[in-house]
Amino acid sequence: MKLHQLSTLAAIADTGSLRAAARSLDVSPAAVTKAVRELEADLHAPLVIRNTNGITFTEYGRALVVHARLVLGQLARAEAELDAMRGAAAGKLSIGVTPWVALTFLPATVLRFRERMPEVQLEFFEGLLAVVQPRLRDGTLDFSIGRPPPASPQSEFHHEPLFSTHSAVIARRGHPLANCRSLLELEDAEWVLNWDPASRESMADNLFLRRGMRVPRTIHLAHSFAILTGLITHTDMLSICPWPLVELSMAKENLCALPLRETVDETTVSVTARRSSPPGPAGRCFLDCLHEVIDEGARSRDPDMRRLFHSIELLL
Repeated sequence: MKLHQLSTLAAIADTGSLRAAARSLDVSPAAVTKAVRELEADLHAPLVIRNTNGITFTEYGRALVVHARLVLGQLARAEAELDAMRGAAAGKLSIGVTPWVALTFLPATVLRFRERMPEVQLEFFEGLLAVVQPRLRDGTLDFSIGRPPPASPQSEFHHEPLFSTHSAVIARRGHPLANCRSLLELEDAEWVLNWDPASRESMADNLFLRRGMRVPRTIHLAHSFAILTGLITHTDMLSICPWPLVELSMAKENLCALPLRETVDETTVSVTARRSSPPGPAGRCFLDCLHEVIDEGARSRDPDMRRLFHSIELLL
């Protein structure tokens, strides 16, 4: 396998067609086709299927794309680290961020980071597990700041806990169930949740079944906080959000937290990265900036910041 062949395969996966991949690589479509055919011949396996709808990958192709992205990402990180050692830091830093961190600590962290590394391009993804975990795995994301994937001794990821917080059940102001005191009163409600579909059963078990109530019949999934708040604000759906996000959004979005007696879903926010690819100089600088902003926020006299820290427990 040659580097240009792996670059070609990754470009096809990113763009969805041979012609678009050729444009992104600034080569001819014939060169892209040749690179794929040579790679298939070397591996004795079909990688792509060409049809009237475009290009699809075989199981061999899908597996190789993951490795190609890892190889290319590792080379890019190596170049960035050497540039940083020469005092010429550049490149790109890709980060997944959970919504409430994006709305609180992220802006000040970015400003501080830009002062220290102005040549580094930043790319952010909303930090839902279903979005960030595949990107962490294939190397297109440097690290994420949010709920970590399930831990295990053999996990491919390393987690650095930052803080923990409980969640609240939220609804629009004036909701018929706004004054409920127990989760048992919400069994027949319609829910929209910002959960990873892969962890839906375990989450539902932790929240509902262990409290002796049945799992609600209707649970919708929203993969964006903007979609989630829009639905809650204009419908009778209920949702669950970490308390810091509730503190930030209740007044602005015309939402309320239900006064439940039960504690709802404790969440830990961590920095998660591949064990084999710890953050490079730019990533370490960004995390240093984040820690500084959090430390200053915990000592702030600003009432909004004090209210935010009242709802979280630092684990740094």
